Amino acid sequence: PPVIERAIHAASIGVIQGLTIPTELIRGLRDTYYPPPGRPDIVKAYQPRRRLPVRQAIPNPPPPQCPIFFPTHHDLLSPAVLPCLFTIHGGGFTLGTPADDDAWNRSFADTASVLVIALNYSKAPWSAFPHPLLDVEALYHACLSDASLPLDPSRTALCGFDAGANLALALSQLPSVRAGYLPRTRQRHPQNPFPTPYHLPTHPFPPPRAVIPICGLLDFSTAPALKAPSRPYKPTLAAPRGWGPSLDLAARLLPSSAWSYIPYGHDVSDPLLSPAFAPRRALPPHVMVVAAELDCLAHESWRAACAWAGRAMPDRETPVGRRGVARARGCLDDGRGPGGGKFAWGEEHDGGAGTTRWLLVPDVMHGFESAGWRTRYMWADEEGRRDAEMKTYACQREMADWLWGVVWK
Repeated sequence: PPVIERAIHAASIGVIQGLTIPTELIRGLRDTYYPPPGRPDIVKAYQPRRRLPVRQAIPNPPPPQCPIFFPTHHDLLSPAVLPCLFTIHGGGFTLGTPADDDAWNRSFADTASVLVIALNYSKAPWSAFPHPLLDVEALYHACLSDASLPLDPSRTALCGFDAGANLALALSQLPSVRAGYLPRTRQRHPQNPFPTPYHLPTHPFPPPRAVIPICGLLDFSTAPALKAPSRPYKPTLAAPRGWGPSLDLAARLLPSSAWSYIPYGHDVSDPLLSPAFAPRRALPPHVMVVAAELDCLAHESWRAACAWAGRAMPDRETPVGRRGVARARGCLDDGRGPGGGKFAWGEEHDGGAGTTRWLLVPDVMHGFESAGWRTRYMWADEEGRRDAEMKTYACQREMADWLWGVVWK
């Protein structure tokens, strides 16, 4: 967009960020004196990059900290190692902290019996691409190198929500992640800002086996105005699920979030910026794409999953999901009913060495998996809130079964 319009986008995001600071401070004080049930077991501080807040959004923050969640039944004194899922929170690259996903991370650690580590990144517009990506890269390697964690480096996976899904897919493409080693110094090159290090350690860390983008912002090449019509709108559902395009909150915030993160003049088809353009060979062997049916970002996730699976990509005029309301409440569509091919499928490739799965969660909004989002924005739709909560647990079980039965078997 023109420079003035871009400045307006950045200013609007700055105002929203300023308004959220008191909320984050209050939440920090509340969690300190009245810890919520989904709190992390430990919070470890790392210093891979300066000035990176993780648990609080305040000026001049302390060293970056990673919330770590152990399965409830795990003995912290046991020498046994655990598979690890790294999660990256959402917020359109401009808002949020890992604390937003504490409930999800705690639930998944118990459901899948894995170690869950939440990563953070600096926020746009003050930190545009690629700085947030470098932040999660540094924290990822810091956690892998921490010998005090009972982490099995041969069984790791990445997961992200919204902007975090974008960063998880981009992180999995970085040479340092694929090589398993973060160099102390990088050789600067205008065409390749993420070069592969020349000298690798004797035992580099294995790359992640899988990546799971959830409600991801994956394609910046499509104008935000074209994304809202690509999802179904179901007026028979209660507000806010039944709202039309003019009240689609995710679609309305998308332009400001996007143009706060994208450097001016940068190629929007860069696979590290728009992971939908990444070739399948650049991603981990196993990919599971999860989307919400009532989300303006679902269509680009659908197209990306089809491209990575070698399927025919749907055109932009074909809406994702179905127009009618699902008959079953609180459960996922197994892909066997009418139009079920839009909701669930899986493909194998490379002789079964890799898989690509697609999972569309019916009748839920963007951010359905976040307990905070459900509480703030679905207070008027109690049925929708409970439906989204049950489908979150169902989705976690699908992910856990896939990780243990396919990825880490």
